[in-house]
Amino acid sequence: MESESRADSINEGEVVNATESEEVKSTVGEDVKNAVNEDEKIDTTDAGDSDSHGGDKGNSDADQLDNKHPSEYLEFSEDADALKEELDRIIVVLPDTEAQTRQEELFDPAEFPFSYKDNLPKEQLTLQFVENFRRQYVHLYQDRKPLFLNPVNECGVEKFVCTTVRPTLLPYKELNTWDGAAEFVAVYLNFDTLEPPYELPTRLISPATILKRQRGNCFEYSTLLCSMLIGAGYDAYVVSGYATRETCLADESREICPLLKKKDEKKEEVQKKQIKKYTVKPPKDLLSRFELKMEARKKAELKAEEEKQKAELERRQAELEKPPPDPLHGLRIHSWVLVLSGKREVPETFFIEPFTGLSHTSNYEAYLGIESLWNHSNYWVCMQDCSDGVAKLNYDLGDCTLWEYMFPNLDKPQLLIPEPVEDEYTDRFDDEDE
Repeated sequence: MESESRADSINEGEVVNATESEEVKSTVGEDVKNAVNEDEKIDTTDAGDSDSHGGDKGNSDADQLDNKHPSEYLEFSEDADALKEELDRIIVVLPDTEAQTRQEELFDPAEFPFSYKDNLPKEQLTLQFVENFRRQYVHLYQDRKPLFLNPVNECGVEKFVCTTVRPTLLPYKELNTWDGAAEFVAVYLNFDTLEPPYELPTRLISPATILKRQRGNCFEYSTLLCSMLIGAGYDAYVVSGYATRETCLADESREICPLLKKKDEKKEEVQKKQIKKYTVKPPKDLLSRFELKMEARKKAELKAEEEKQKAELERRQAELEKPPPDPLHGLRIHSWVLVLSGKREVPETFFIEPFTGLSHTSNYEAYLGIESLWNHSNYWVCMQDCSDGVAKLNYDLGDCTLWEYMFPNLDKPQLLIPEPVEDEYTDRFDDEDE
């Protein structure tokens, strides 16, 4: 009985739903019919108007309507126009994610030893000397840029840059030479540019943390490389100076691949044949010396003309490949490594670019000037004119007229200024005057 009552109720519900759906369909159908009738009325009126004006004109109007863009049919109300104006005023600026990650990059002090989180009494005394040196430097040379002396480390503690250089000898033969160490630093790390490029960084991370992060700026690159070179026995220094835009951004698109450069071929010495006492004399040379001289002169002229044309082509090519002008030329701060001659049988002083791991001569054109340099024991300020770049700089660090040192150091012999010697003739005149 219960099942029959349920079936009856279900049938009644289906009947009710069916009737309701039929009513909805009927109302919707009536609305659709009315809309269609209105459209037909509009079409008939349009057709009548077109017939009254002529068949040709109606066809032309239809063609014009067909050729119109759909956006031309849209007519915005006043509210829509106002909304469109408000939306046009909105300017969307994409956030600088790299700058945010750099600012938000923090280190946990608990992961570092005590020396990273605090200064020892000797370090505090050193910072006092550094501050005294900085105040005197700013007072005497007010037109020069500030020195890179005591930035904070990864724990936010102020450290002297010389204490960040840690001479280390790694147990790998490949890293005991300057070229192997430079290649390792250039390949293993990813570089970050200075932001802005004309200001010194406010933080200098230690070499151990740089190796863990596998990235750093030019100063951190140079600090790591200098620590490895000093540990390997080289006389290396971290340089703070100025460089071109391409050097600061590690742009080598206009440089020749070092693998394509021709190596200096060693000339083999030809041993002269020993002339024996009893030998057959060669036949006489019947060529005219004048003709030989004129032929040699002609060859020299042709060779000079070819070299002149080649130089002109190279000049034009260099002019075409010249990079666009840099508004910050001479202001971009950069750091690289200086290796002085003497130790490890280094014959000449040279530079090492940390971003590429390549060596350059001491007159490299891409380096525009030097403000200061340092190693693990002392700090020197360049007192020479860098208006022509680094080509004319003298790297005798013992000469206090060229390099102003911070601490007295016996490693570099100082230039002794001789005292004036009094002449006997002047002494005699002084006695007579008395």
